[in-house]
Amino acid sequence: MTLDEALLEMKRIYSNDPVVAVRGQAFIKLLHDFLAEQLDARLSKAAQRRGIKVAREAMILGSHKPKNVDVAVIDPTNGPLLVIGVRSQMSSVSKNVLNYYEGIVGECISLQDRFPMAVNGYVYLMPMRAIKVGSESQTIDHQRYARMYAQITGRAGQDYKSTRGVYDHFAYMVVDFNEEQPVLLDDLVTAAAPHAELRVDNFVERMIATFSERHLFLSVFD
Repeated sequence: MTLDEALLEMKRIYSNDPVVAVRGQAFIKLLHDFLAEQLDARLSKAAQRRGIKVAREAMILGSHKPKNVDVAVIDPTNGPLLVIGVRSQMSSVSKNVLNYYEGIVGECISLQDRFPMAVNGYVYLMPMRAIKVGSESQTIDHQRYARMYAQITGRAGQDYKSTRGVYDHFAYMVVDFNEEQPVLLDDLVTAAAPHAELRVDNFVERMIATFSERHLFLSVFD
């Protein structure tokens, strides 16, 4: 599945019934599948022989309680090697975004407390303009949100294992769903946060590169 194909199907599902699409998770699971398929395609033969797998909705123990991780690469002996959270927010953005922001930072801390060497990533999708009927007039401050997410990405350096609340990589997807083929507006995000890499098209590659840099002797990805 390509990203364009995923976004087009997401638009169709959401337009048919926004409530069912969100509550039933049919909408966001297409993005889960896109990311999982990219990771699965990169697993090395050695990793497959070892039993390392890409899991969707994996139950992982955080520092205080179990957490359903949307996409994870899991070693059968050593646990999660790479974890990705995924969220979409298609309406009532300004009302809820700060609470969600606090939540995803807390989620990051919880997982890093227990698995400091795992590579942590997050993908956040919002529409350029709300497309839910009755919500079209809502304004979404994408520039502000891009700067917010830029502040919680980029865990790096030799002391990365002691860093908490900062993801290794983040992708902020602003999508114009009003086009016949939904369009990803990376230029808008880059202009707002030019010093952070927040694109989704290279997100999986960035996650794999970080893992490979940290684990020189593990042949998990090709």
